Amino acid sequence: MNIRDLEYIIAVAKHKNFNKAAQECFVSQPALSMQIKKLEDELGVAIFERFQKSVLVTAIGQQIIDKAQSLLTIVQDIKDLAATHNKTEDLLFRIGLFPTLAHYLLPQLIHTTLADKSPIKIYPIEEKSPILIQMLQSGKIDAALLAHDSLPQGLEFLPLFKDTFKLAVYDGHPLSQLPEIDISKLDDEAMLFLEKGHCLREQVLSLNINPAQSIQCNATGLETLRQMVIAKLGITIIPEIATLTSHNGIHYIDFKAPAPFREIGLVYRRGSAITKWLKAIELLVKKSVPSLASH
Repeated sequence: MNIRDLEYIIAVAKHKNFNKAAQECFVSQPALSMQIKKLEDELGVAIFERFQKSVLVTAIGQQIIDKAQSLLTIVQDIKDLAATHNKTEDLLFRIGLFPTLAHYLLPQLIHTTLADKSPIKIYPIEEKSPILIQMLQSGKIDAALLAHDSLPQGLEFLPLFKDTFKLAVYDGHPLSQLPEIDISKLDDEAMLFLEKGHCLREQVLSLNINPAQSIQCNATGLETLRQMVIAKLGITIIPEIATLTSHNGIHYIDFKAPAPFREIGLVYRRGSAITKWLKAIELLVKKSVPSLASH
């Protein structure tokens, strides 16, 4: 068994096709098939069930492929570690961000990186949180800025700042005159929520709000949600990072203590090359959002 064998079985599992897997691995289809058969013989189990026009992964095969993916991720981490150690130029890290954070943090983070002439350069990748976790596990990104949640084994969370939730209402709304509000007082309101699949939606719903009317909209981002509030279609809950710039037609109200919040941090793989630069990245992020990092 060698690393190339593991790459072969992962490619076949991905494509469910030996020919496409061979093309991805830059090897002939007969050579790939023969090598996988040798691996199955060595292990004494069938990793795949082969049919004329399809390929299925066996139960034990899936377990083997999961282990193979973990091993290849470790191999990539070793390569990245060596490459980072030998680098004399700028350090480029692939950092994932989820949509309701990326729009507000990323511009300032890049500006701070350039202004500080930091050796660390950010290559941003915007995706929803579950996809970022998968990319992190497979080694496709170096780290991700995520809201704290239960993480799969092998991932670590470095807390960076608290992003406090605020109530967003349109100008002239009866609640707009209040200096602060108890979150339990929203039961009689028409609330707007992001579409399913956004972690912010789940975070807000976890606050146990039971509004008289909840509007399921197709808002894919906070800016759409904000415009719906301005248009007086309802009110919503927005994280503080999205309220740092002023907007006409909308008013933000603090929640009474203890105010709800989401904790944003850097998620990374244990033992990856980025661990050497965690403190530097932490300082860059906190400097990009000083008003939140000081909470």
